[in-house]
Amino acid sequence: MSRIDRKDQIIAAALELFRSKGFADVSTRDLAEHAGLSRSHVYHYFTDWKELRREAFVRFANEQLEEVRAPLADLPPLEALQAFLTDCLPSSADAGWALWLDAWDEAMHDADLAAAYLIVNAQWQAMLAGIIEQGVAAGVCRCASPERAARQIFAQTMGYADDLLLQPSLEAAAAALDEVMEVVGLLLDIEVVD
Repeated sequence: MSRIDRKDQIIAAALELFRSKGFADVSTRDLAEHAGLSRSHVYHYFTDWKELRREAFVRFANEQLEEVRAPLADLPPLEALQAFLTDCLPSSADAGWALWLDAWDEAMHDADLAAAYLIVNAQWQAMLAGIIEQGVAAGVCRCASPERAARQIFAQTMGYADDLLLQPSLEAAAAALDEVMEVVGLLLDIEVVD
C-alpha cells in the first residue's frame, strides 16, 4: 500500500471513530486497533495526534462542503440560498453534526485546529457569499456586501444549528429556517414567502 493510501486509510478510520465516539474520546490506541495498525505505524504518517485530528477534520469538512455544493450548482440563486441554509440546520441526530461541535470544542485548546476550523468556516461563508452574488447579478436580491451578509447569515444559522443539535427535529429545523429566512429577507432586500 502506498504512503498516500495508508495515510488515507488512517484518516478514514479516525473519522469513523470520531463519528461514533466523539472527537475527544478517541485515543491513538483506539485508532490503531480500529485500523489494524500499531501506534508507531500511525505516527509514521503523522507527526503527532493533533496533526492527525486536524487532517481528519479538514477532510471531513471538505467532504461536507462538496456534498452541499454539488446539488446547488444548477439551482436559481434564491433556491440555492434556501437549500444551503437548510443543509446547515440539523433535523436529526447525525454523528457528523456532533463532530463539528467536538472539533470546535477541541479547537479552543489547539491553535492549529482552530486555524483550520476558521479556514473551513471561511470556505462555507465564501460559498454562501457566492450564492448571494449570483442573486445580485440575477437581480433577485440587493446587497452592497455579499461577504458581510454571508458572515451574518452564516453566524445566525450556526447559532440555530447548535441549539438544534441538542433537540433536533424536522419541525424545529423548519422553524429555525423560517427565522433565518426572515433575516435573509431583510439583509438581501427580498420578500420571503412562507
